[in-house]
Amino acid sequence: MSVGIVIVTHGSTGASLIQMAEFILGESMAEIRFVPFRQSGDKLTTAEDVAQAMTAANSGQGVLVLTDLIGASPSNLVARQLEANDAVMVTGLNLAMLMSVWNYRGQPLGSLARKAVDSGRRSVKIFQQ
Repeated sequence: MSVGIVIVTHGSTGASLIQMAEFILGESMAEIRFVPFRQSGDKLTTAEDVAQAMTAANSGQGVLVLTDLIGASPSNLVARQLEANDAVMVTGLNLAMLMSVWNYRGQPLGSLARKAVDSGRRSVKIFQQ
């Protein structure tokens, strides 16, 4: 068993990150649940959409939810669902964070959340000539 992973991002950002991580790692990440946040158009994203993804992802070890921007609508929607779904949210999703979380998903939820933050931070560097 492993921690469930849910990604909630603006539009298809999360789907693109999953696709690139699969390409780099050479394996499917079909276990990850993705919820594209939409606040306009035909299909609006609801709290129920997020809750369903969290329930589907939870195999009994809890759920790590990765979102793109702290304080933005996707993160705010997720925050209201955390307690009821044995979940932890980490914001600032990037490709390095996603690949690390995938590779260490067997760790306990709290450890995995810390690994996500650490991996995300370590992947941000300034290079200058």
